[in-house]
Amino acid sequence: MRKKIQLFLAKTYMRVFLLSIFLLAIFGLTTLGLVAFPKLIRLTERDLIAVTAYGANQSQLTADILGETRQLKLQITDQKIPAPVFQSQSVLAMDVETGQILFEENIHERLAPASTTKIMTGIIATNYFRPADVLTVYPIDNVGGSNMGLKIGEKLSFRSLLYGMLLNSGNDAAFTIASNFPGGLPAFVAAMNSKVSEMKLADTHFDNPAGFDSDNHFSSAYDLAIIAKLAVENPQLAKVVATKETFVSAWDKSYLHSLKNLNELLSADGVLGIKTGSTEKAGENFVGLVERSEHKVITVVLNSRDRFGETKRLMDWVYANYKWEKIYQ
Repeated sequence: MRKKIQLFLAKTYMRVFLLSIFLLAIFGLTTLGLVAFPKLIRLTERDLIAVTAYGANQSQLTADILGETRQLKLQITDQKIPAPVFQSQSVLAMDVETGQILFEENIHERLAPASTTKIMTGIIATNYFRPADVLTVYPIDNVGGSNMGLKIGEKLSFRSLLYGMLLNSGNDAAFTIASNFPGGLPAFVAAMNSKVSEMKLADTHFDNPAGFDSDNHFSSAYDLAIIAKLAVENPQLAKVVATKETFVSAWDKSYLHSLKNLNELLSADGVLGIKTGSTEKAGENFVGLVERSEHKVITVVLNSRDRFGETKRLMDWVYANYKWEKIYQ
């Protein structure tokens, strides 16, 4: 009887041992599969992509069997269509995505920017103020030129002042924003010029937030294009400059201000903004943003006699002359 029990236990131990070996083998194979299978899938996918791309277009391989990938890059091709003749002193067109200059005439010449100055004013202001912040109109803010009709002592939200500055080109709104900045007007102008230095703009200097003419207040078409590019990356500013008209009121509803965008091209043929400007010294200025066929272009005309007409001709020529396509490199 004792021998039978020993024999039974021996067989049981052997079965348990064999079962353990079997389970360990299954576990090992499973682990190996989990590690190797995704690599095999990726390799198979690369082979398939390479073979498919080779059959379709050898120049557009997206990957190869070694795992080396090729990047998709935007290429802009000049089709050599003769450009219009412009009377503006400075003219520029720039592709937003790549920064490529598509047209240029005197783009680094220092000229009076007039109210295109307010693009930088908007950048500095939105970096500090929140839309609901309440600002006060001080006597210093009662300046001449274009305005939104502010009253001394009136209180408005920063959002309302931003619309008044960028739609009506309100000098009073620009000065109110600056005078409510910590340190007041001098500190705000210093912040504008600090941003100029940070952006490495060689041909720009500001001495007021509205764009009044001064020997110490200048910019260039190229610098304004770079400033505009930064501005339209800000959703708040992009929304404001794309607005045709609106109403804003004082914080206590005591005053109502009707605002209308001075940009006559807005919403026509893909125009999205951004800012007009004019003074006796500057002539007619316009910094524009247009999008057609999913490609955005910034335009600048300075010291023009027909800023909107010349901008429209520039935009039309750019989209006729250039071809955008994405290629693999």
